[in-house]
Amino acid sequence: MKNLEICALMPHPPIMIPEVGKDELDKIKNTVAAATEAARRVKECNPQTIILITPHGPIFEDSASVSVHPRLKGNFASFGAPEISLGFETDGLLVRHILKKADRLGVNVVELTDDKAKDNYLRLELDHGALVPLYYLSKAGFKGQLIHISVGMLSYEEMYTFGKAVQGAIGMVDKRVAVIASGDLSHRLTPDAPAGYSPQASEFDKQVMEAVETLNIKALLQMDQKLVADAGECGLRPIFFLMGIVGGLKATGEILSYEGPFGVGYGVALINIHNETKGVK
Repeated sequence: MKNLEICALMPHPPIMIPEVGKDELDKIKNTVAAATEAARRVKECNPQTIILITPHGPIFEDSASVSVHPRLKGNFASFGAPEISLGFETDGLLVRHILKKADRLGVNVVELTDDKAKDNYLRLELDHGALVPLYYLSKAGFKGQLIHISVGMLSYEEMYTFGKAVQGAIGMVDKRVAVIASGDLSHRLTPDAPAGYSPQASEFDKQVMEAVETLNIKALLQMDQKLVADAGECGLRPIFFLMGIVGGLKATGEILSYEGPFGVGYGVALINIHNETKGVK
């Protein structure tokens, strides 16, 4: 797929933002360095549109959702830094292709219009799951269009199929695209973790990061469900979506960093798509 060269898994703790984290930033310096490198590598591929999936946008029980407002923006006011704001134009053409492909594959996707948002008391703005990766991408120089997708409570298999639908949609447009899965891993790594402690949390993170590095969808599907439930994660559905995006393509995973100093697992990874040289079979 010539117009898709790179994808990334990025975490989203607001403390990664210097104006928010301040003195605490040094405690996740590996994650910050890896996110900076991931953003640089994505920008090197010169994407015109970034598709970003987040677990913290508008959530529907039976569907994923995609924002169709022509311009999306957000800031870090909720985290004490209202001066840090970002805004991007929505790639409406690619959104339409995504909706069509998802419908053909039987994946429920809500088209999040202004009216739909008002009817469900939702705010059409970029959530922190989107803003944190986009902060680093913007710092790296990305100024293109955005597609903002929220996971919904679809099954893991449906999230994978949704990724396949989006892969098909990307193939329908004549532009360079990158895909970012925003997600944190276990929230229960330490006794003072925000969601409590689970002795199995680190094992969950280990298995997920290995599966991302080897692009092993079967390993993810076969994970012990109690292990998954005990982890208290928010990144598994975005990762299944990412696996669908690269499913069937010649690609390799690359782990840039993993750490969990605040009891939450932060993993940064790249997936490089190896497109065949023109004229070579």
